[in-house]
Amino acid sequence: MKVSIKKEELLKGIQAVIDIVPSKTALPVLSNILIDANNGQGVCLSATDLDISITCKLSATVEDAGSTTVPARKFSEIVRELPEEPLSLVSKEGRVMLQRQSGAEGTYALMSVTADDFPELPTEIDGTEIAFADEEENLPDSNALKEMISKTIFAVSRDETRPVLNGVLWQIGEGRMTMVATDGHRLVKYSRIQKGLPDNNTEAIVPPRALSHVVKLMNGGVSLQKAQFGQSHVLFSLGDEDDGAAIQIFSRMIEGPYIGYEQVIPQNNGKRLRVSNSQLLPAVRRVSILASTQTHQLRLAMKKNELELSATSQEIGGEAREHLGVDYDADEMVIGYNSTYLQDVLRRITCDEVVFELDSAVAAGIIRPGEQLEGEDYLCLLMPLRLNE
Repeated sequence: MKVSIKKEELLKGIQAVIDIVPSKTALPVLSNILIDANNGQGVCLSATDLDISITCKLSATVEDAGSTTVPARKFSEIVRELPEEPLSLVSKEGRVMLQRQSGAEGTYALMSVTADDFPELPTEIDGTEIAFADEEENLPDSNALKEMISKTIFAVSRDETRPVLNGVLWQIGEGRMTMVATDGHRLVKYSRIQKGLPDNNTEAIVPPRALSHVVKLMNGGVSLQKAQFGQSHVLFSLGDEDDGAAIQIFSRMIEGPYIGYEQVIPQNNGKRLRVSNSQLLPAVRRVSILASTQTHQLRLAMKKNELELSATSQEIGGEAREHLGVDYDADEMVIGYNSTYLQDVLRRITCDEVVFELDSAVAAGIIRPGEQLEGEDYLCLLMPLRLNE
């Protein structure tokens, strides 16, 4: 294999795939990046941890076609430190060599592992396909999907004894896209009307790592082209192959069924508290400094147009208390929440007003943004903590 490629192009591909390379694995070849060079098709970099696979096609001049694998971390470090200039990538006799082509001498060699030892990666799947675009076209908005992922993924459970909760439920149906995540203590549901969705109802439980990587690539300027749901995998296609860079992410889906989350969300919480998030979130952060390191309990005491936040730490004998002006005219009530969970929710509400929908000190509370777009429904359910008397 012999390839000429710009350093900038090669580094772009490495950065796209390297996060999928597992840090620890029982199969050493998974610590490598697969490099596949085809005449007329450029170079493709691939990585996998057997649950998630990623491929990135790059523009390059292929003099001799071939494939091999190289240690991902060291390869990345070398390419990152090289100057911005064309590089020559050569594989022979169990080694991969990077050579500078600007006239300056410089050769870097790494031991390689034959591509035959690398797991065979999926190339396509059959199933419902969703094409994405920007807001101006008659297709689902890719930026809306990115926002939905970012505002739900934090609530995914890390308890491996309940694998169905280790992913985000992604539902498509009746012109609406919905994402749900829960760990049993909190539940987040984000639903939006989207144009151009397929007619058939579809759902998948997607691991958060795959969704996080899609968001990372999009934040780096890579556009999402489509998502496709298969029997056991979901495929994300990003970038533009016409520009010489196309990325595909294949992820195993988590086997369902998901929990009946609609039955968990209370419908008759009649007590409403409205408060400015620009005042509430900083106050929660300050008071939580003196919350118990075990329970993280934060007390919210409500009375007419006033909210008192308080926390007590028996470990250090500390106590904190703050009062905020709010819009509240229901019965007086004191409820306890995990302060970390409450901050997670408040950080993801972008409008200034936050609405709490409550029933009692022992019933789940609902937190919503004070303002939502037409066709949008974002809510966070928080289970209360038993108050320490």
